[in-house]
Amino acid sequence: MVEVLRFPGRSGAQSGGGPEDPMLESRVAGIEDDMKDVKASLRSIEIILAKIEGRLSGLEGRLTGIEGRLSGIDARFSSLPTTWTMLTIIFATWGIGSGILIFALNVLRK
Repeated sequence: MVEVLRFPGRSGAQSGGGPEDPMLESRVAGIEDDMKDVKASLRSIEIILAKIEGRLSGLEGRLTGIEGRLSGIDARFSSLPTTWTMLTIIFATWGIGSGILIFALNVLRK
């Protein structure tokens, strides 16, 4: 047969007369004090988060203004001629200038 050993400090019968560990009450009191500190910390964190939220809502308005200005810049860039348009204008100007120069040289020779 196996010998059953009882855990030290525990009686076999459950009487319901209170905690079996006399240190339990002091430990619970320590935990309650710690929870008061945790609650105080949470309150301060909530205050800080409310301040951050206020700053972010102000920042949102500023970002909307910046977005409007950027769309204006985008409209300006879209109105600028493209690279191909610029090259076409340059080559057409050179061609016309060369034609005028050749015509002038032919007229002056005669």
